[in-house]
Amino acid sequence: MKNVKKRVGIVLLILAVLGVFVLSVPMDKASAAGVPFNTKYAYGVTSIADNQAEANAMLRAEWEDWKSKRVTSNGAGGYKRIQRDASTNYDTVSEGLGYGLLLAVCFDDRAVFDDLYRYVKSHFNGNGLMHWHIDANNNVTTHDGGNGAATDADEDIALALIFADKLWGSSGSINYGQEARTLINNLYNHCVEHGSNVLKPGDMWGGSSVTNPSYFAPAWYKVYAQYTGDTRWNQVADKCYQIVEEIKKYNNGTGLVPDWCTASGTQASGQGYDYKYDATRYGWRTAIDYSWFGDARAKANCDALTKFFARDGAKGIGDGYTIQGSKFSNNHNASFVGPVAAASMTGYDMNFAKELYKETVAVKDDEYYGYYGNSLRLLTLLYITGNFPNPLEGFNPITPSPTPTQQSNRILLLLHRLKSRFFMEM
Repeated sequence: MKNVKKRVGIVLLILAVLGVFVLSVPMDKASAAGVPFNTKYAYGVTSIADNQAEANAMLRAEWEDWKSKRVTSNGAGGYKRIQRDASTNYDTVSEGLGYGLLLAVCFDDRAVFDDLYRYVKSHFNGNGLMHWHIDANNNVTTHDGGNGAATDADEDIALALIFADKLWGSSGSINYGQEARTLINNLYNHCVEHGSNVLKPGDMWGGSSVTNPSYFAPAWYKVYAQYTGDTRWNQVADKCYQIVEEIKKYNNGTGLVPDWCTASGTQASGQGYDYKYDATRYGWRTAIDYSWFGDARAKANCDALTKFFARDGAKGIGDGYTIQGSKFSNNHNASFVGPVAAASMTGYDMNFAKELYKETVAVKDDEYYGYYGNSLRLLTLLYITGNFPNPLEGFNPITPSPTPTQQSNRILLLLHRLKSRFFMEM
């Protein structure tokens, strides 16, 4: 009788194991090579979404919508480009290619990525950097120096190439790794002021006399340093933080940075000194340095921003402030909400962070002016939902689960052992 009970117990255990096997096989498991990455950031908060599955589905839908409006082959010379909107006659700026490439690689859309990058290469200038302004008919503009480079664009393009190399490898028709290393070298040679490490706003102008804090991307530079072995990029990251420390002498503790300034944190001649449509990106780029590398300077700067904007709540965010904190424009739009949500990822105020997430999802700009704000919105949504990992850390989900084949092998091995034990005891 004792043996019978033992055998019945083993049979029940086998059935239970089979049940676990059936339930544990993913029915619709998203690839870790695309959204959702759901990668746990090394520091701070990983996601401020209330429901991660809903967030991932929302992101995929938003990508398809953004792609349908922004990615076009018209006037792209046989490739694809990112078009702006009706307000600018559907032209192209290099900034948009940086955004488009980051989005394409994060959504695992290699075909779009390759076409966009070939368009980028077709518009390299003599310094091996992208012309910053091209009209809808594929002509580089002349009235505004469109043949020069805008540093923020090329630094985003370089990071996207590193993502591509790590995600897809570089053995295909585009050697992403080599392209990234060449571009990073060109950026250092032409967009960093030698001797001071100040990030220039372009390859043909700026430096200590004028720089743009919203271009500062210290996490990018640390990735460049690790990826290429060129540790001079760490000094560029440090200089960015030093300039922001200088700005703090003038911003009354708000955490706000100006659109433009000198390396001493003062107003640059002929340039705007308020927190407006350039400066809004500062929190997004800076918070990522805390998430990826745990830089205490990034946390302090983003905590200050979060504290400042919490005073009016997520719905009270406007589109123009003096750096001392006086609001002078109340337009509430995606260009300003998403980057504040990104700044909240350092974990200073989680209740406000949750509020910001909901507002970022809710606020989408009118399509007539839709390019800029909706691009920033989607980029920040990726980041604040845990879908913008450090490319050098890999793309493993938070809770990596075995593939169905691996699960099958493990279950069959366990069943074999149980069967052997069952017959041994008969």
